[in-house]
Amino acid sequence: MQGSIQILSALNDLKRELEWQLYKINERIEDAPEGYLRISKTRNKYQFYLRTDTGDTRGKYIPYKEKNTAVQLAQKDYDLRLRAVLEEQLKEVDRFLKHYEPDAAVKVYEDLSEARRLLVTPEYLTDDEYVRKWLDTPYQKLGFRSDDPEYFTENNERVRSKSEIIIANTLRSHNIPYRYEFPVYEDGVVIAAPDFNCLNVRTRKEYYWEHLGMMGDDAYVNKNIRKIERYTLAKHFDESRLILTFETDKHPLNTRIIEEKIRRYLL
Repeated sequence: MQGSIQILSALNDLKRELEWQLYKINERIEDAPEGYLRISKTRNKYQFYLRTDTGDTRGKYIPYKEKNTAVQLAQKDYDLRLRAVLEEQLKEVDRFLKHYEPDAAVKVYEDLSEARRLLVTPEYLTDDEYVRKWLDTPYQKLGFRSDDPEYFTENNERVRSKSEIIIANTLRSHNIPYRYEFPVYEDGVVIAAPDFNCLNVRTRKEYYWEHLGMMGDDAYVNKNIRKIERYTLAKHFDESRLILTFETDKHPLNTRIIEEKIRRYLL
């Protein structure tokens, strides 16, 4: 369920940010001078005093040449107050994460009897149902010319190169759902048909994988530069979801790169 996943991801990001901020604040507090700052105002000028004893209401005067001590004490006072706020926020995040059940909404449908499930259209889909519907989306494939070489993946689907076989089979080995040459639309018009349209099941985000396999051919390079430019200029296309791999005759596709791309974007 994408909404729950996004909530969990955002909260975990927030937790890491709070923990990092608290770490930095604690470092500053440990390095700060002992005692607390008292500030008084006389004739429109501020005077600073160091209080090391809670019973000492006045404190020791801090001369201007030692103003940095006042700066550090003021920072420590701010840091102590901020730490208290951030610690409370972290407790609230931890409390929510402890009790939050991301699959609770999905289970409402799963817990229905079979007869009721047949009558109900679920608001939230399980991962398996989501993948099935995603893969079943109909689309018009580009097709092949009669003189195109025949390459087939382990899924027995036809692709255009040996490198695409490697990518497709590696996706399959990681159970990454994908659609071959699924079109990208902009205002109802097809702007491109990327080699692979992949689904990160965990986040339910789609990614578009373009393998540029003839980078030593000038005509091919110019053609694909224009293709990448179409992605960039498309108002509704998210470039952060574009995966690119490359090869030339002298530098073949590196399978470690395929694995890294999958790890980084699709798992």
